[in-house]
Amino acid sequence: MLLVSRCLSGAKCRYNGEGKPNRAVQEFLAGLCEGRDYVFICPETAGGLPIPRLPGEIAGGKAADVWAGRAKVQNPAGEDYTAAFIKGAELACQTAAKLRADAALLKEKSPSCGVRLVHDGKFDGTTIAGKGVAAYALARQNVRLFSENELAELKEYLRQKEEKTDE
Repeated sequence: MLLVSRCLSGAKCRYNGEGKPNRAVQEFLAGLCEGRDYVFICPETAGGLPIPRLPGEIAGGKAADVWAGRAKVQNPAGEDYTAAFIKGAELACQTAAKLRADAALLKEKSPSCGVRLVHDGKFDGTTIAGKGVAAYALARQNVRLFSENELAELKEYLRQKEEKTDE
């Protein structure tokens, strides 16, 4: 089972009330069956954040620091979103465990779902190496993470997994 960031489908679940449709992701998913091969997740809305809202970024550290209580997820006005981000990440992890998901296709640069990059907490567009809060939690649960920029790698991972199943 594969978890997929809902916004990549075009669903209007992002902070600004928009989606982030990715044609390559949509074409990839068209060859799969929702509910059998993949499920959509949106940790931010699952955690209770409204749409629309001000954007959030990890401030004062990285995702590990958020989980350790040393950093926060906040908006440009300083409003703390940390509890909702953690709740949404916990729900994503529960979904992964329940469905035995071993991989996730997540939205890069998201404070929840970033796989390799997240914004630096200054709201100036700068990105830094790191994971989002949910991506970090899923990785700790041994879910293999791929961003929308790593579809070829995801397809290869799934191909190899299928080969092992056929043996």
